[in-house]
Amino acid sequence: MLPAVAALLGVSSSMLLERPLEQAIAFAVENEFRAFEVWADHPHAHPDETPPEMRRRIRTALDPFERISVHGPLGNASLASINPGIWRESLRQHLAATELAHDLGAAVLVVHPGDLRDHRFKAEFLRLSCEALGKVVERGAQLGVTVAIENCGPFHAGIDQTAADLATIVRSLGPHGRVCLDTGHASVNKNAAELVASLGDVIAHFHVHDNHGARDEHLPIGAGSIDFAPYVPILARLEGMAIAEVVWDETRSAEPPEALARATKDGWSRLQGKTR
Repeated sequence: MLPAVAALLGVSSSMLLERPLEQAIAFAVENEFRAFEVWADHPHAHPDETPPEMRRRIRTALDPFERISVHGPLGNASLASINPGIWRESLRQHLAATELAHDLGAAVLVVHPGDLRDHRFKAEFLRLSCEALGKVVERGAQLGVTVAIENCGPFHAGIDQTAADLATIVRSLGPHGRVCLDTGHASVNKNAAELVASLGDVIAHFHVHDNHGARDEHLPIGAGSIDFAPYVPILARLEGMAIAEVVWDETRSAEPPEALARATKDGWSRLQGKTR
């Protein structure tokens, strides 16, 4: 029998990215999610667009949740960029996101390891990723924010082309190196088993969503074909969050967001049922 899941289920504000952040927070509260992840990019809460007074208001709005996380900036902000100016700006934005996470009372900041745009210079991309993440992780440790590196893989042009690449990055960060395991990314990259085997001891955060293995669909658990059983032992001992990165589209989704929230919680309940 599999162990019971201990992680708290939450939802990302990116589920309702087309609506204001305050509405996404209120929606998560109304639908009784226990944790919440703030999208720290436009249009929700990019660090450069979130002044102190707004941060105080957001933190107050987040009070109903037991745990909070923040997802770092994505738009062209690659921590592995070989363009020196872009690399410095990307690092600045991620350090600013670390400050934002602290100001919002978040326990975890999720960051991508950066993009690989030219395989001929992979070693240089990898070195730059490790250097930048070392600085972000150091600042996070000073502020009491755990920085979790998300698996992106070749499907998303990540510098972590393999599980071994991600392990190299995370181990370079020393005792503070932690991982956010994204189940959808692991599925499309077909390396879930390798990720669990090589990094299971440092997984501190989860993004849980489903797909059919060909593209990153961001579906509720059970709506795709992912086998979640290998993740249950980690979720059972995780004193943290499993954030449902499900996406509702204002123009394409056939059902209202409330239906997606119900499907998300139903899928999570079925996963917990497998543990009993």
